[in-house]
Amino acid sequence: MSKFKIVNLIDKIFVTVTLFLLVFAWINFYMRSLWTSFILATITSIALINIIYFFINKKQTKINNIKVNNEKIDDMFLAFKLSSKEEKLNLLNKIYSISHQTKIKKGVLFYEKDNKQHQIILATHFDKVDQRTLLNLLDENATNADCYDVICVSSEYINSNIYANKSIEIINKEKLYKMFVETSVFPNTEMLAKNISKPKFKDILREFFVPSKSKSYFFCGLILIFSSIILPYHYYYIVFGSVLLLFSIICKLLPKFND
Repeated sequence: MSKFKIVNLIDKIFVTVTLFLLVFAWINFYMRSLWTSFILATITSIALINIIYFFINKKQTKINNIKVNNEKIDDMFLAFKLSSKEEKLNLLNKIYSISHQTKIKKGVLFYEKDNKQHQIILATHFDKVDQRTLLNLLDENATNADCYDVICVSSEYINSNIYANKSIEIINKEKLYKMFVETSVFPNTEMLAKNISKPKFKDILREFFVPSKSKSYFFCGLILIFSSIILPYHYYYIVFGSVLLLFSIICKLLPKFND
């Protein structure tokens, strides 16, 4: 679904009108009473459109929730990544000190857990940490700790015993965000403030004529054109169907002009 409400509304109107005409055409084909056909078609099309959009909205809500959550994760991690090393360590110190004994020594954060010393290693400057990258990081930054927590965006499969049989935990951006939420300790996101601009008319037009809508316009227009053969006031349906077919052509041709 589009981010513009007016586009979604017009899409819904197209589907509703087309569905009503389709149902009405077939009912009227078997029942010659226009009023009876109109009432039955109205009831049937309303029921069908509500069922269709119920499932569409349910799926879209799930997709939107996932999208919003992923955006929060990305924003929080970006804010954390853009912070200075001192700010990162202070933030992590607040998080870990809630449930563990922590200390920062020579720019390195340690904490105690199950009588073992854990060291935090920052790898936020890598897009993805693989086994080779992890070995280099540990060789450069590891101390005599028993375990290492490596904070990074994401990671490929890594053997947990690749470094002197010491425990290694990868904390990717999803795990880090979960830690933020659970402890209510968040990085400063003021630097990520976005300017919200109003949608431009040109952007709305682009949404109308995206190539993916071509088939929808074509089939809706085709249904109206054929409906005009069996329905009264056929000139109206021919015009309406022709407009939709024209929209379908524009959807296909517009990208070529943009290129």
